Amino acid sequence: MRNFLTLMAISFIGLAPTTAFAQFSMDSSADTFLGADDTVSTNGLITLLGQVDIRQGDVRLLADKVQIYTDGNGGGLVSTDGFNRMVATGNFYYITPEQEVRGDKGVYTRATDSFVVTGDVVLLQDDSVVTGEKLDYNLTTRAAKVGGDCKGRKCGKGRRVAILIRSTDTAQGTN
Repeated sequence: MRNFLTLMAISFIGLAPTTAFAQFSMDSSADTFLGADDTVSTNGLITLLGQVDIRQGDVRLLADKVQIYTDGNGGGLVSTDGFNRMVATGNFYYITPEQEVRGDKGVYTRATDSFVVTGDVVLLQDDSVVTGEKLDYNLTTRAAKVGGDCKGRKCGKGRRVAILIRSTDTAQGTN
């Protein structure tokens, strides 16, 4: 779990200036808090249900449901060592001091070292906003891609990727 949150932090901070990487290391020693209305663990799958709130340091993940797929065979509710994938669905929020990412679903896959957010994606960073239907981030290459569900000028509003970059003067309230 700790590695997942660290990887998520790096994935979204990767869209920020490189100086932000210093606060999130791959071997983060920050404690991880997992909160939910209910938790079930069976055969290597840990499911957190109802107002899931996962925190590690300044990083926070919120969702209606989070499933953690581990290498384990049985039951530990506490250990998330050896996890393969994490799926967060419903009212997904990923929040750091520098950014907020929202969407319908967030999936981290360890084998491909990638994180994907889908469904009405909104990325807020500083005074800029990026919207689309899918955010795909490869942690190894640090390549990010935001996509929409329609291409071309004839698409309706909200169906293409949109980026709003506010000028420094506008962001500070001066014109």
